[in-house]
Amino acid sequence: MPDLDLRALLLILAILLDWLISDPKRLYSHIAHPVQFMGDVLSLIEARFNKQTVSFNMQKFRGVFGLFLYLSIWLVVGIAISLICNVIGFWGMALEVLLAAILLSGRSLYEHVRDVNEALKFKTIEEARLSVGQIVGRDVTALDERGVARAAIESGAENLSDGFIAPVLFYFIGGLPGLIFYKAVNTADSMIGHKTQRFLGFGWAAARFDDVLNFVPSRLTGLLIVIIAQLRYANGRDVFRVMMKDSGKHSSPNAGWPEAAMAGALGIALAGPRVYFDVMKQDPWINAKGRLDADAEDIWQALAVMKRAVFLTLPLIGLIGVLLFLIETVPFQFL
Repeated sequence: MPDLDLRALLLILAILLDWLISDPKRLYSHIAHPVQFMGDVLSLIEARFNKQTVSFNMQKFRGVFGLFLYLSIWLVVGIAISLICNVIGFWGMALEVLLAAILLSGRSLYEHVRDVNEALKFKTIEEARLSVGQIVGRDVTALDERGVARAAIESGAENLSDGFIAPVLFYFIGGLPGLIFYKAVNTADSMIGHKTQRFLGFGWAAARFDDVLNFVPSRLTGLLIVIIAQLRYANGRDVFRVMMKDSGKHSSPNAGWPEAAMAGALGIALAGPRVYFDVMKQDPWINAKGRLDADAEDIWQALAVMKRAVFLTLPLIGLIGVLLFLIETVPFQFL
């Protein structure tokens, strides 16, 4: 596995490559995206072990075992790929950059939210609902323009954390095995970590483990948005107050941090009552003093924050890489 200073360089290249190529649809029309493979493996495990006829505690136990089996498979795959990359030298590093770029979601996340913005501005509300329905797990059929805008902004803020910042962090810490392991956990949470009758017991372990892994990335994402707010709007201190005050109002222990920071940065209210899986959730408003009339322009402002967050990681990673290189190579003498 590359040293941390070299890994920082590979990570910078992967972020840039991800932004350049995103998810090439022509390529994935012929071969499946790696995350799809993860989903296929999980589906097989879930079909084998998730039985509604057993007790709730047994469903949780089966979920823990199924998650352990699933993650073990992908950890072994990640280690094997990393070893292959190390063996083949330069081309191995090129392959590692390509795989890391594929598993990062900075550009694709930006494009999905941008699609909602364009649908809201230039198409019908029905098309805007369909577009936002691709990136949120709630019922979008009754959303008006404000509801669509808030849903897109909330999804953008949350996925900036678990779709970009968290993968970047886990790649930097654990290389390809760490990145693949994290993506496997995040895929499991998105597929079975729901509070529905089918997954409430079996998906419990996946949801809780995803919460653990995203504890640090979500808070780093919130701080990154605060920094961007200060640079772009000169209101970083106010955004920080909103984040610290309202992040705990979210039903998720992690999603509230980037969402509260984004709400403060844009001066809008997010969350509030929403329908998930046919159940109305009476969630409190985040940044309740903000505007309720979010629109396409607010989505555009959120996109600007997201784009700056992606590119702000580049000098930060570069600085860390340089410091690590100096620590490894410069002989420090203490008198």
